[in-house]
Amino acid sequence: MANRTRDRQPLLPILSKYVNDRWHRLRTLLDAALTVEIGEEFAAEGVTWLRVSTMDQRHNRPPVRAVNRATGELVHVSRDEGYAFWQWAIVETLRLAGLRAEELIELTHLSVRQYQRPNGEVVALLVVTPSKSDRERIIPMSAELFHVVAQIIRRHRNEHGTVPVCVRYDNHERTWSEPLPYLFQNFHGGTQRGMASITVWRLIGRACDELALTHPQFKDIRFAPHDFRRLFATELVNNGLPIHIGAALLGHLDIRTTRGYVAVFDEDVISNYHQFLARRRAERPKEEYRDPTPEEWTDFQEHFDKRRIELGSCGRPYGTPCAHEHACIRCPMLSINPKMLPRLNEIEEDLLARRKRALAEDWQGEIEGIELTLNFLRSKREQTSRFQRVGTVDLGLPHPRPPLTTQ
Repeated sequence: MANRTRDRQPLLPILSKYVNDRWHRLRTLLDAALTVEIGEEFAAEGVTWLRVSTMDQRHNRPPVRAVNRATGELVHVSRDEGYAFWQWAIVETLRLAGLRAEELIELTHLSVRQYQRPNGEVVALLVVTPSKSDRERIIPMSAELFHVVAQIIRRHRNEHGTVPVCVRYDNHERTWSEPLPYLFQNFHGGTQRGMASITVWRLIGRACDELALTHPQFKDIRFAPHDFRRLFATELVNNGLPIHIGAALLGHLDIRTTRGYVAVFDEDVISNYHQFLARRRAERPKEEYRDPTPEEWTDFQEHFDKRRIELGSCGRPYGTPCAHEHACIRCPMLSINPKMLPRLNEIEEDLLARRKRALAEDWQGEIEGIELTLNFLRSKREQTSRFQRVGTVDLGLPHPRPPLTTQ
């Protein structure tokens, strides 16, 4: 999933710009067509068009069609403008809010709220109804997201005078909803209905197919509604927003779920680590970054020589003494050299002989210490033997699939 997010992250601005430009181009064409009567010519963006009649007179607002006078192409202006608008509204809402597909189609006019801060500033809020986690959450809307929601409401008011109240069929629950003023709705069978999730998938897929004609990188990549959610989470966290705040915006109950949504880019790792080092160095005394003296450098090198012991290597950090008084068998810092496994067997035999003598003499304190040492010894021997058995693993090389043959 992280690779999927990395592949789509550079393509998201292209998709966003395409749906925005296409809707504005068709809206300009529709506005120009509505200024003339049927059979009259008009100009839009330097092109001459002829508005033609339609055979469908059943609607209060018959469809608008126009013919390109230069190419003879017939364009269903009102229909194509409607598709382009909802493509733009879906892509931008998913991109800017990080909603699930079912949360998108469940947005209503009642989801738009406002909050007035003590200083008088009014903040627009988007209330997301309970979905996967069965918990309602509130998203502060950015100016871009508020613009998209306002355009949807304005479109409904221009066409119907208000946001129509309609029902929506839930494909998962197999039930009809209560009548609500859904923001995302369309005509289905001549009736106004809440938009279905399959319609969201189709409009996004159609935009990707149209882009593939001019952008080869879209030929093998398609966007799913959930891809926008992962991209939203990645952008938030990689731009410095605390991950627990991102989890609240996404509606995740477990922060580990949000961590799985975030794709880390190599460039982000390097730049953030360099920024961390710069901040840490700025806060520490400058004298700590002076060049070491010859004595200090010699002491640093001798530290690693002193870590070499009979059974292997000690992992204690520089500048720290032995904290276990050289009881190496019991020390978790000891890393056993596989070549010294026979020496561990000799030590075990000696410990068993000592335990036998302690049992005979009834040295209870000695018996307890020997048992503890034997447990540590056997644990380290088992761990070293396991690492020794692993050896080198041959992962092999991938082989390309043979080309498919058509019968």
